[in-house]
Amino acid sequence: MHNGQDKPFIEHYVERRNARDWEDEARRHPTLLIRKTLRSGQHVRFYGNVVVLGDVNPGAEITAGGDIIVMGWLRGLAHAGAEGNQDAVVAAFRLSPTQIRIAHFIGRAPDSDESALPTVPEIAEVRDGQLIIDQWQHSTLGNIK
Repeated sequence: MHNGQDKPFIEHYVERRNARDWEDEARRHPTLLIRKTLRSGQHVRFYGNVVVLGDVNPGAEITAGGDIIVMGWLRGLAHAGAEGNQDAVVAAFRLSPTQIRIAHFIGRAPDSDESALPTVPEIAEVRDGQLIIDQWQHSTLGNIK
């Protein structure tokens, strides 16, 4: 990804940030990386962000104090911002959870057959006091708090 200049976007971004800023951010937002599919009956609870490299099957649950990112299909329960963080998000390649929560906001995917599900990544966030699920787009990055 490029920023339209000679340097890749991430390199340009990193140069503009102080190393101490990165350290402070890492301390404030610890992240748990899970490299497997979560199956029914499995529960993950973490005070920071949770990233899953796999699916979250029905009956599996993730509770995070921060964001939840699923690099796969989210079909279980996801509770981001569990300690009241309304700025948390839930994102997945395919988002069809049995239940989704951000802070005290609760929602669920509509009942539909699998062929009707979006084939693009989606993101859930609280906007204007409502839980909103929308397609993930590159432009979404600038709007996340």
